Amino acid sequence: VEEMANSIIITLNCLLLPCDTALRSNLSEGSITTLKISTGETVDQLRIMIRERWPHLFEKVPPASILLWKINDTEGVTSFEKQIEVYSRGKRLNETGMPPHDLISKHFSEQPPNDKIHIYIFI
Repeated sequence: VEEMANSIIITLNCLLLPCDTALRSNLSEGSITTLKISTGETVDQLRIMIRERWPHLFEKVPPASILLWKINDTEGVTSFEKQIEVYSRGKRLNETGMPPHDLISKHFSEQPPNDKIHIYIFI
């Protein structure tokens, strides 16, 4: 209960990243979506929001297969365009898996910078 008292609502920029690198050439700033969530919620709640936002993409995907990755460091890559360029070339930046039982606050205790991609989800 104490955890919830300190929770805040944050906005996360999420990128849907095709597993097939050949499909990544279609990535653009339009591939980023923003989701609002309380830091007191679990990562699983974010996963549910993602499924609800794109039912056609995830209807045949079991929840356990929807994995979220936090991008820790964009290595000096600043703009969305540049970040997307890195991913479209199949490169990976420094990321951490986000298990469903973790609280959002474990990964984001405050609002992260709005000009970064915060999370990606393989599709």
